[in-house]
Order: sequence, then C-alpha cells, then structure tokens
Amino acid sequence: MSVTETIKSDIDPDEIEIRLSDIVQFLKDSRWTVLVWGTVFLVIGAIYAFSKPNQYTVEITVMPEIQSKGAGLGGLSSLAGLAGIDIGSMTSTDAIRPDIYPDVLQSVPFALQLLRQPVYSQLLEKETTLQTFLEEQGRQSWPGSLLSGSANEEKKASLPDPKNRSKALQITKKQEDLVKTVHGAVAVAYDKKTGVITVTTTLPDPVVAATVARLSLDYLTNYISGYRTEKSRNQVDFLTKQTEEAKERYQKAEYALSVYRDKNRYLNLSTAKIEEQRLQADFILTQTLFNELSKQLELAKVKVAEDSPIFKTLEPARIPLKKSGPKRMITIAGFILVGAIIGIIIFFIRKFVFAKPGHTA
Repeated sequence: MSVTETIKSDIDPDEIEIRLSDIVQFLKDSRWTVLVWGTVFLVIGAIYAFSKPNQYTVEITVMPEIQSKGAGLGGLSSLAGLAGIDIGSMTSTDAIRPDIYPDVLQSVPFALQLLRQPVYSQLLEKETTLQTFLEEQGRQSWPGSLLSGSANEEKKASLPDPKNRSKALQITKKQEDLVKTVHGAVAVAYDKKTGVITVTTTLPDPVVAATVARLSLDYLTNYISGYRTEKSRNQVDFLTKQTEEAKERYQKAEYALSVYRDKNRYLNLSTAKIEEQRLQADFILTQTLFNELSKQLELAKVKVAEDSPIFKTLEPARIPLKKSGPKRMITIAGFILVGAIIGIIIFFIRKFVFAKPGHTA
C-alpha cells in the first residue's frame, strides 16, 4: 500500500472538508441576498435611529467632606470654654457614608419631588414642571403616540388604595413610569479613590438637563445635611422651647421677689423674712436653670454648625452645546450587520437544506 493510499484511508468519509475557496464562493453567491437584507435593515435602522430624540448629558462633580463628627471642634473648644461650655466629649463617627449617596437619588421620594420642580424647556419654549415636560416628550415620540389612549390614561391615573388605608406611600401607574424615567435620566457615581461624587443627567433638552442636574445635587446636599444635623436641630428646637419657658419663670420669680421687697421694705418680722427667703430661693433656682439651659442651647447650636457637611463643587452644571446621543451611525451600522447575518443564514438554509435531493418542504 502506498503512502497516498494510506492517507486517503485515514480520512473519515463522513467529514466535510471546507476550503477557503469554498467560503469565498459562498459569499459571492450570497451577495445579493445579503445586499437585499442589509438594505431592508438599513431602512429599518435609519427609521429607528432618527425617530429617537437627541440626548444631552450634563455632569456635576463635587468633593464631599469626609470626617468624623466633632473632628473640627478643637478650634471652637477654647471659645466655648469662655462661655462655660464643655465640648470635649462631642466626638462621634459619621453615620452615613458617601458610597450610599447614589441610593439617595434612586429613591421614589426624590423622583416625586423632582417631578414637581419647575424647569425651562428650550424645546417647548416655556417654563413648566419636569413631569409635564416628560409627558410632552413621551407624546411626541412615535412609540408614545401609538401607546397613548384615554382608557390607558385613566387606568394609569387610578390609585391602588384611594382611601389610603395602608398609610403607605402609593403612586399611580403613570407616576411609576415617570419615576422610572427620572431614575434612568439621573445617575450618581462615587469614586472611592478620589472621593469625588459625579451627578450625571441625560435628557432631550439641554436646559432641562442642566436644571435637573442642579436640582439633583441640591436634593442630595440637603438630604445629607438634614440627616447629619437632624438630631442636633431637634435638640436645638427642644432647648429653645425649654429656655423660653425657663426665662419666663425666671422673670416671674424676679418680679415677684422685687414686688415683695418693695412692699415689705420697712418690716422686720420673721414671717416676712421667711417669705422673702422663699422667693429668693425660687428666684435663684429659676436663674440657675435658665443659665444652664442657655449654655446647652449654645452647645446645641455649635453642634448643628459642626455637623453640617461641606460640599465643594468642582464642576458646576453647564448647559451642553453638543448632543451626547444617540449614536445614529453606530445604530444603523448595527442594523446593517444584523441584516447581513440574517441574509447569510437564509441563503445557507436555501442552498444546503432546501436544495438537498429528495427534500420536501
């Protein structure tokens, strides 16, 4: 047996040998099918790409203050000491971390509050609420116009618990869709290395995008400030009320003591002295209470100032001059590629499956 015969005998007769020339010939034969399907998907991709509105992106970068509460009290301890206030024990750790800041802007209360805020739309050329702007944009898009309807709108406007027996937050289906739109338009990123927070908004209107970015940052800073200072502010409110009441009692005791002394100036009776001592003791007690509450009130005000975080804006909200999307050429190219692949598959099926001898459809 020769070497050639040995090699031929090792080849499995069921194996299919594919050569490069076969691939080239297959592509030549399928070029018209690929061209047709590519053209069809080119048209579909163009319609889809140009039906989507332009998108504008705005970014705000801020540097938050990261430190333990009371870390900066050392500079005020000497000044507070002059007033008799001890702030040496005002040290505690920060209860909210910057890495959970993105969760704040992905909450339903944030979206609902943002939807009520007034914004000026360059596209609509008027000032309106963000909710109205998003509804107008939804109706102007061709998918939104096809899905809109009176029955659908009435269903979306109904509440699941009209009498609110559950005492829970409830929103309509329409509001839920708008909330999802807001969450999709606003994004927050926190860089653990640099500590920089980036608020990004993407909307069809450049002015609205810049406004929403600013409002989102304001909500975040107010939320964090309120969280950190809530306990101190509650203490300030409580001490303010107690101090006012103590001051009123102190003034009444002072007035009662003065009136009694004026009426009994020339009396040397023991009973008169006993009553004067009682009034004087009450006056001293109310005076001491008023002074202590006043010191605690000043201490609480210092804590509010120290607990208030600082957010340094590195890049403010700026109205973009160029659109950030959609990438229409990339979208159309993707549709053409899909159409070409579908054309190759269809040609392959027709040639190698349906064209087999004895095959019946």
